[in-house]
Amino acid sequence: MQHKNAIIGMLVTTLVFAGLLFFGLTNVDPRTAEWTGFVFVTVSLFLFLWGLLGTLMLSARKLRKKDRPVAVSLRQASFLSIVVVLALYLSRFELLTWWNAAILVVAVVLIEVFFIGKEEVQEL
Repeated sequence: MQHKNAIIGMLVTTLVFAGLLFFGLTNVDPRTAEWTGFVFVTVSLFLFLWGLLGTLMLSARKLRKKDRPVAVSLRQASFLSIVVVLALYLSRFELLTWWNAAILVVAVVLIEVFFIGKEEVQEL
C-alpha cells in the first residue's frame, strides 16, 4: 500500500513538473534568454525526468513484486536524469560522442554499485 501511495504522489508531481517544463519551453528560449531562463528550463527538465523515471521504476518494481524502498527508485531516477540532461547539453554544444556517453553511463553505474554495496553492508 505504501508503494501505491508513493506512485500516485509521484505521478501527480510528475504532471506538475511537466506543466512547468511546458511553460518553460513555450515562454523561454534557452538560447537567447539570460541565465535565469536557462536555469529554469534545465531544472524543470531535470525534475520532469526525475519524476517520470522514478514513477516508472517504482511501478515496474511493484509489478515485479520487488520490495525495495522508494528511495532507491528516486536515487536511480536522479542519476539517470542527470545523465540525460548532461547528454542533451553536450549534444547541444556538439560535444557528445559515444565515449562521452559511455563515460557518463559508467560513472553512474559505479556510483550505483557503491550505494548498493553500502546498503548490503548495513544489512549485515
